[in-house]
Amino acid sequence: MTSIDLPSLMTTIFVLVDNWYRQQSTVLVYPRPGAHVQFSDSEVLTLALLMDYLPFPGETQFLGFIRANYLPWFPQLLDQSQFNRRLRQLDGMLESLRRSWVVALGADQKTHLLVDTKPIPVLGLKGDKTRSDFSGNAAPACGAARQMDDFGYKLTLLSTWSGIPIAYDLVPANTDERFAIESLLDVVRGC
Repeated sequence: MTSIDLPSLMTTIFVLVDNWYRQQSTVLVYPRPGAHVQFSDSEVLTLALLMDYLPFPGETQFLGFIRANYLPWFPQLLDQSQFNRRLRQLDGMLESLRRSWVVALGADQKTHLLVDTKPIPVLGLKGDKTRSDFSGNAAPACGAARQMDDFGYKLTLLSTWSGIPIAYDLVPANTDERFAIESLLDVVRGC
């Protein structure tokens, strides 16, 4: 497997994102009130995608690394709370970008796919969870493979044999995998 250096990866992702953004801007971008932004949506989307490649435990550490090492590349870099707010505003656009890459790679035409699930624990099962911020959408589950009892979610991922993610969903941890997979297949059928 060939490795790529970080500056080349950053440049490649930015060019792909910016080209896609310029093509889609008339369809997906709505004018926002207020002053013109100095840090472009393409830059926000690029950094969001780079976070998936670099092993930082959180957004704050990742942005600190970019600020310390690549500030000339992103001179108008936002602070963590502004970045997070802009990223949430662009969430649907990030998913549209991901779907367009799936189509461009021809992965949406595959007939044989892989499916897998992974527990995403957010809390242990000690104590009452009714006062938790996750109450109402996360659920308790018992994982036999890892002998874990947790309260959280389950990531369900559908991918090609070559590892290209086609669709994913985050469901409560106690959701029957067959139902979670069925909802992913509905997404694929709708492509």
